[in-house]
Amino acid sequence: MRCEFCGNDNQPGVKFCSKCGAQFPEIPAESANAGSADVKSTVNSVVGMFKAMPLKKLLIIAIPVIVIIVAAIIFIPMLGGSSVDIRKDNISLFFDGDLIIISGNNNAKFTIDGSYESVQRSIDGSKAAILTDYRSSTGGTLWFVTTSGAQQVADDVMSYLLSDTGKGLVYMTDYDNKNYTAELYLYDTSSKKSTRITDEAFTYGYDMIGVCISPNGKSVSYVTDYDTRDEEFTGYLQVDGKTPEKLGTNTYALAVSDGGRHLYYLKGSSDGRSASLHVRSGRNENRLIPDVTSEPSLRLNKAYSQLIYNMDGRSYISQNGADRIRIGGTAIRGVILPRGAQVGGNSDIVTVYGIRSFANNVIRNEDGLAYMDSSYETNRISSTSDNASRAVVSDNGKTLLYVNNNGHLSAIDPTRQNAERREIGRDVLSFTATNDAKTIYFINDDNELYCAKGNGVPAKISDDVYTGYLVMPQGTSRVFFLVDYSSRRNSGELQFSNNGGKKTPIIGGDDVIRVWAPGMNAFYTTVDNDVFRSSGNEKFTLFAEDIRG
Repeated sequence: MRCEFCGNDNQPGVKFCSKCGAQFPEIPAESANAGSADVKSTVNSVVGMFKAMPLKKLLIIAIPVIVIIVAAIIFIPMLGGSSVDIRKDNISLFFDGDLIIISGNNNAKFTIDGSYESVQRSIDGSKAAILTDYRSSTGGTLWFVTTSGAQQVADDVMSYLLSDTGKGLVYMTDYDNKNYTAELYLYDTSSKKSTRITDEAFTYGYDMIGVCISPNGKSVSYVTDYDTRDEEFTGYLQVDGKTPEKLGTNTYALAVSDGGRHLYYLKGSSDGRSASLHVRSGRNENRLIPDVTSEPSLRLNKAYSQLIYNMDGRSYISQNGADRIRIGGTAIRGVILPRGAQVGGNSDIVTVYGIRSFANNVIRNEDGLAYMDSSYETNRISSTSDNASRAVVSDNGKTLLYVNNNGHLSAIDPTRQNAERREIGRDVLSFTATNDAKTIYFINDDNELYCAKGNGVPAKISDDVYTGYLVMPQGTSRVFFLVDYSSRRNSGELQFSNNGGKKTPIIGGDDVIRVWAPGMNAFYTTVDNDVFRSSGNEKFTLFAEDIRG
């Protein structure tokens, strides 16, 4: 997946760019379905196989395929309304051979010696874990990074998970490839101390199967006691450093909340040929999916008290461990989010959203765009269709912007049934807006850039604008764009408009090949591979020279 902000090539279906940290926007449902056909057939064949194979093989073979499915199909964050946490911090990475150059917010800049392998970020963007110098036989070096510096955690690390808040980090070392075991540690990012939890955690190389960490980083689940002869294992849960609790044979957790209050787990049958999905919250415990026969894409709110999942072409919600409730008439394909909203998660199967509740959000289902109210009833939004794409909602949830299949950019109040839409522009190829959606920039198919403010008539800002980049740093009304773009040099002149004002060239912004703003910072790269950075305004300074990665 190529990042539209910095041009980096990422693994398919990831939520954030591994290089700049930018959150990937919503993709049309048709694109997601079209690209998933081959993977879905693979999952179906795997499901058929695990009916006749031990659960250990199901874990090793099926889960990685499921991970690909979840990432490829469901990565549209579920957010909306006034309860959304906005992502203001960001950690961006640049690679120069065996050196990683890191940009925190404002003027922070520091480096890590080592070749980049992978990164995980907290959902607020202020913390990250980075693995360097990785080898499949021995692992690599693990680092904990904030917006102001980096701390080396451990060497010989095979795999790791960063908690949602970035306050805890769990990792594995000393991998035994014969017995599929490793030593499991919990790192407290405040005290900078590691505690060994077990020396026989089950793992499969890079994949930490059955391992998850609570948002505050104090509770950890894991799998151990693996029996090679009977191909059985046992899941455990350690809460706040207490004696681990045995979850059961062939049982492992998928997500655990702070204090272990909410636990989501898979439980294998006695013959090891199938599994079921369960939730436990306090004294409430329910089986949600009796027979897991397809990918369990799980979506959690910030406190892990709500779970939304799809099954048999329908969507369900479970709250505080209660039995499932069906949502709407068709399966949810995604939910429209405010620009810059927090989203993340410490596994590819589970996605966590920075909201208190899933109620009162705009969703996308098979009928198009709809509003899901406080009772989880869905009402179709007028003048939308299942082809409506590139949609975004304001941070207060009162304005929905979307481009329909005719290229018309419209605004509508999604909270009001039968509300009238307001057309903003036609033949729109790209657009962006301030968080309150009161200032909207868009580019049409004549490469003209317009700005619409309130209910006023859109005013043209520039001609000959390249449609590939229309960038607005978080919390501003300043937009950056390229003009006079040369396809031969793949570059153009960088200009900006502030609050819909006249276009103004960026000093030194000639021959710019890309511009992006993963957070409050804005960056651009020249044809000479020099990177420039600005802290939310139009004044850029040289950040790094001759960056090749």
